[in-house]
Amino acid sequence: MREADPDVRFDEDAGLLVRPYAVTGGRTRPSAEFRLITLVAATGRALGDVTPEHTRILGVCRRPTSVAEISAHLRLPVAVIKILLADLLGWRAIVTRAPVAFPDMARPDRHVLEAVIDALRAL
Repeated sequence: MREADPDVRFDEDAGLLVRPYAVTGGRTRPSAEFRLITLVAATGRALGDVTPEHTRILGVCRRPTSVAEISAHLRLPVAVIKILLADLLGWRAIVTRAPVAFPDMARPDRHVLEAVIDALRAL
């Protein structure tokens, strides 16, 4: 028999037991911009009274983690995660960073791409 989870809003088998709009306090849009590939890391800043979802996000973000990964770990919709992340960003409990771009990477040669397409069509 499993030990009872102190957070009764989430069940390991059933998932979230509370509607997403209840988790976000009825908010439908984040107050900050987040992309799925935005990396998020907890700052370690002490917070007062936060929701269990905020606490779980901070736990996942001990190391830089993408918004998409956070959503998967917490089994919450991305839209909900973005709203909760905006709260944490406002409280300075997280920092965000865009993934590193590689501007010096050469674009694939057009002839190579056309050869690949031709080979796929021939299959």
